[in-house]
Amino acid sequence: MSNTFFNVTNNSSMLSVSAYRIVTFIESLAQRISKAKERRKTFYTLHKLTDRELNDIGISRGDIRSIANETFEDYRFTKVNPNLEGSV
Repeated sequence: MSNTFFNVTNNSSMLSVSAYRIVTFIESLAQRISKAKERRKTFYTLHKLTDRELNDIGISRGDIRSIANETFEDYRFTKVNPNLEGSV
């Protein structure tokens, strides 16, 4: 008795697996393209704002790319007591 999930022994099974892989590849590609469009839109929207408008919402011009890429971390409100640094 075999413990495998897929027993690809005939051509129809291989065709099904291949079709599934192609569909999942296309879906992931579409998701990546959509995400890239969203990042570009966010970047250009923020980039068009003036420095004063950016200051009003609490970001600087240098933060725009990291905000668009969703890697921005705001450390202004995370004050750590230096005496407690490294403790559990």
